[in-house]
Amino acid sequence: MRKKLNLSVNNIALMLSSAWLMSACSIFPQYHQPAIKMPDAWQAKLPHNGNVNQLVNWWSQFNDPTLNQLLQAAEADSPSLEIAVANIKSARASSDSAALQGLPSLTAKASQSRSQTAPMNNIIGAISTTSKTTTLDASWEIDLFGGIQFSKQAAEARLQAKQNDWHTARVSLAAEVATNYVDYRACQLSVLAYQQAMSSKNETLRLTNILANAGFSAPADAALAEASLRTTESSLIDQQAQCDNTVKALVALTNINEPALREVLSKEPHANLPQPAEINIESVPANLITQRPDLIADERNLAAASADTGVATANRYPSLSLTGSIGRTKISGSGFSSSGNTWSFGPSLSLPIFDGGQLKSQVTIAEANYAVALATYQQDVRNAVKEVEQTLVNLDSAARRESTEKISEAQYRNYFKAAEINWRAGGVSLITLEDARRQLINAELSHITQQKNRVQYWIALYKALGGGWQAADRTNENINPPIEGNVRVLQDNATHNNTKSIESKS
Repeated sequence: MRKKLNLSVNNIALMLSSAWLMSACSIFPQYHQPAIKMPDAWQAKLPHNGNVNQLVNWWSQFNDPTLNQLLQAAEADSPSLEIAVANIKSARASSDSAALQGLPSLTAKASQSRSQTAPMNNIIGAISTTSKTTTLDASWEIDLFGGIQFSKQAAEARLQAKQNDWHTARVSLAAEVATNYVDYRACQLSVLAYQQAMSSKNETLRLTNILANAGFSAPADAALAEASLRTTESSLIDQQAQCDNTVKALVALTNINEPALREVLSKEPHANLPQPAEINIESVPANLITQRPDLIADERNLAAASADTGVATANRYPSLSLTGSIGRTKISGSGFSSSGNTWSFGPSLSLPIFDGGQLKSQVTIAEANYAVALATYQQDVRNAVKEVEQTLVNLDSAARRESTEKISEAQYRNYFKAAEINWRAGGVSLITLEDARRQLINAELSHITQQKNRVQYWIALYKALGGGWQAADRTNENINPPIEGNVRVLQDNATHNNTKSIESKS
């Protein structure tokens, strides 16, 4: 008896060892990140003037407290970030669930039943019995062909993709807030230009009316002066409407109520545009892959699609499970009681023989999804390079145009001053003066536009380069974007009412 028991134990140990060795096998090759063909260097002119700063937290490099405050408020309460965080939660739960696959499972069951038999005759009456059963079932699916391991890899890759989606959303949010803020500041400068022009035109109208009433000027000149004034007034009203719309866009982005936001913005009503810091992007375009979270998310989705193909392929092969059960049953009745123990243990082999081609179709679908993910990754890398190249071209153009527009504005201002002196002396007509003023206003607005464009192209470049998110060491980094409890919103009702700031961000 001892010999037979030892033999059974040895057989079980041999079976478990064989199953463990077989579980290390895989019929599908492991995933390797594909090589993406990239240009060796940027082709556009690089904007590097010696003052080099890192991209990390690039928005703080504008040295604009108001912009920092708006960005902090937007990050503290952003639906887009909340959606990304919710997606991370879902992906993390899926990853945790997948990590439990392949582990032994243990289930306990207990049942009790009572029965009664009908009386057979006057001598043997009805018999009542009670049956109590308890069982402990165990099972373990052996990962013969790597299907369970591939399922874990797919879930983990998708979690990493969702984590990088959060960083993408954060970069996009910061860029949108900064762009709207720059729009607002440029709009305010344009309003100031129109107000100064109206002040000058009001003075011209006053002098023209005096001359017309005295008979030294034609009534048509007074009509022309007032028409020019009203045209500028109309442009001012339109410009103010644009500023108001930009404020409402910032309200939606930051969730600061409008009166409080206007109070924040009014601290510097005619502030200059924020000036960006120069950055050095002389590294090869391949570094985009380690700087842009959206590209990293694409690559992680590609890895998940590859693992899905491994799962679908493994499902076409046999599956082996080890099952065991230990139970105890007790039956008691009128005057008697009995009990007994039961146990069972053994392997269970499942082999798909005929399924009408369903499993093969699942492999085809997984392979097609992988091809789509690969093409998406390749296309997004190309688009990323294109975005940077085009932004570099626009940035260089805006910088050179700003310099030209600055000179143009200065010369038109000199021309207008000379024309105004000549008009007051009677040397030129009112039409000449108004034409000189119109050219000056256009030059001022054009200069403001080019200043705005230059700053916004810098913002676009920051975004195109990934906004400073570095993921070169993502394999060793525990990426945990903030969830409930990790963000504290601070409100100062006395000064900003609903203005919010963030205490910490991962």
